[in-house]
Amino acid sequence: MPEIGKKIEKAESADCEEKPGGVKFQVILEDAKTSDVPEMRSPPTPSPSVEDIELKLKAAEDRRKSMEASALEKLAEKEKRAEEVRAKKASLKGENSLDNGDAEDQEPAKK
Repeated sequence: MPEIGKKIEKAESADCEEKPGGVKFQVILEDAKTSDVPEMRSPPTPSPSVEDIELKLKAAEDRRKSMEASALEKLAEKEKRAEEVRAKKASLKGENSLDNGDAEDQEPAKK
């Protein structure tokens, strides 16, 4: 740790400008001590075989078909529900029109 303190003292004494907003230092770093660049070695990536590619394509197609089937199933359920709602609405309309028809017949008689 004392070495770090010494380096800072040298930098402070070399180029140190004090301003109202703070202190400005100009620091010059020295070159690298060694010029050796570490070699990055990684195992070669295996190239996929034709069978592997075909298996992956088949699995992707199965997933796509499965998702499409589930989407169609959800749409069918929604359509079924919508049809039930339409049928219920139509039956309620029919009942209301019958009720309104009776009420309309009674209104002119009251007048």
